[in-house]
Amino acid sequence: ANGPLAGKTIADAAALWREKAKGRAMPARSDLTARVMKAYLPHTSILERVGTGTSARYRVRLHGTASASYAGDKTGQFVDEFVPAELLGSYTSVYDTVLELQLPLRLVRDFQAPEIDYLAGESLVAPLSRPGTSSPLILSITYVEPRSALTARH
Repeated sequence: ANGPLAGKTIADAAALWREKAKGRAMPARSDLTARVMKAYLPHTSILERVGTGTSARYRVRLHGTASASYAGDKTGQFVDEFVPAELLGSYTSVYDTVLELQLPLRLVRDFQAPEIDYLAGESLVAPLSRPGTSSPLILSITYVEPRSALTARH
């Protein structure tokens, strides 16, 4: 699918992730510089898992300007502070899966939160290693459009 990523697609983002992994399980956060990520930055979020097991929570370390334009800037907030409790599992299960499998996932979804339920989105959610820790970060690149436009294309 094509999205408004400066001519780039989610598939292009996945190819960049694989290229920067250079044969490793995943690229390091430092491999994805602002220059490399320029086309994707407005649509990029970076999250970190804080804690372990059932007490684990996800904090937004970076929330791109395009994402913030429709969802508000969530930088520094925990996902459970802005996602309704009944929808939280649909977010955390994706993040948990990415970290457990250490593989990227492509998602296509209709948003369900009331303030953005008219939107559909496509995302790449992928792990990023951090030197000195065994807990990868999560890279999420998402573009959204009105549900009707995405449905018409697929």
